[in-house]
Amino acid sequence: MDPISCMATASAAFGVLKKGFAVGRDIESMASDLSRWMGALSDLDMLEKEAKNPPIFKKLFNGKSVEQEAIEAFAAKEKAQQQRYELQQWISMTLGRKKWDDLVKMEGSIRKQRQETLYKQRQRRQKFIEIVAWMMVAVVGAASIGLFILFLKGQAANAVGEMVTCRKVKCEKLDNKQTVCVFKGANNTIETQFFKYMEFIPNEYQCKYDPKAKKDMTIQETLKAVRESQK
Repeated sequence: MDPISCMATASAAFGVLKKGFAVGRDIESMASDLSRWMGALSDLDMLEKEAKNPPIFKKLFNGKSVEQEAIEAFAAKEKAQQQRYELQQWISMTLGRKKWDDLVKMEGSIRKQRQETLYKQRQRRQKFIEIVAWMMVAVVGAASIGLFILFLKGQAANAVGEMVTCRKVKCEKLDNKQTVCVFKGANNTIETQFFKYMEFIPNEYQCKYDPKAKKDMTIQETLKAVRESQK
């Protein structure tokens, strides 16, 4: 149901009514066309109200913009009001004011019937679609958070992957009562650690992997560099 199709229905029914009145047909013989025309006008009123306060799922997933639908609904209602005015003038002048008042009552009954059936069903359907839309948003949001967490875990795993187990290969006491130990890991990864007097010295620990070393340093060269740095 949309303003353009409702307006097409109203215009088709209105054309039949105009031709019928022109050839002298009475209202009773065109009751079905009147009912179809009134139903289309009722639908246009409902669509205009809905366009002023559209459901959230329409804002998110509708192909047309909310503004475009509101303009279409307004233009269709204006055209329908013009048809209503023409029909009112013709019936009031030819059949009398009372006949038009009877038609207004008939229109009220049609609107009430459509409100209790079609429009309520439409509201329930829209509510269901809105709930599904929010569930989809929640699922997408949860999936995005999950992917982000996996990404962070992957980054952490990469960081952990840059650490290797280095084993103690040699220790030497320095003049300042400290002990320097050399630890060696994969790809000649070498790190030195300083320990205070009587401090526990582990046999291995996690050190940063250094695959970009330009040349392999021997243990002796490492200790020599440490001693020279202490002078």
